[in-house]
Amino acid sequence: MIQVRRRRLTNRNKIYTPGSETTVSLNYSPVYEVLEVEFSGNKVYHYLHVKPQVWEDYQKTVRLGGSSGSFVNEHIKPNYELVRIE
Repeated sequence: MIQVRRRRLTNRNKIYTPGSETTVSLNYSPVYEVLEVEFSGNKVYHYLHVKPQVWEDYQKTVRLGGSSGSFVNEHIKPNYELVRIE
């Protein structure tokens, strides 16, 4: 894991996850293909090279009542490089 100082994404696509025990919010930049995940405890990570389809799949999962934390654990963490945001 690389730890560097970077900026958070704008709130344009931000989705808050109040029902989740692990995530506070997720945000996505299609231009940079960066998924920003804010975890409980104020830890924020950028996952790199995330294709727009993955963001769409996440939104669909949440709309259908799926778990935000489970989606991140199953589809994001094992597949994408991350950078911790300070």
